[in-house]
Amino acid sequence: MEEQSKIEETVDNVKDYLSTRYELTILKGADKISHIGSNVLSFIPLFFLTALTIVLLSFALALYLNMTMESSYAGFLIVGCIYFVVLLVYLMIRKSGVAKPLRNKIIHELFKTHNL
Repeated sequence: MEEQSKIEETVDNVKDYLSTRYELTILKGADKISHIGSNVLSFIPLFFLTALTIVLLSFALALYLNMTMESSYAGFLIVGCIYFVVLLVYLMIRKSGVAKPLRNKIIHELFKTHNL
């Protein structure tokens, strides 16, 4: 009879352990998702403000170049060519210079341990 009680107690302990491990896994997953989500959400306003700044500064530079060259389109053409060169450079370095570090950062965030 005592062995039956010990077996039931062991089974209950295993059930409690598995339940606790399951809850811990859920909490760790929620922590990782919330951490990555907060990083993404904090990046969105920064991205839009940066894009707006670049657009406004580009217009200002193009209009300034138009005035100095006494042309109505040359400044916009020069600024467009600058962006085209930047695009070409980006296309050449995107895999090694952008995609790989970004992928490594995401993997690092997924496997980083946080104290709960």
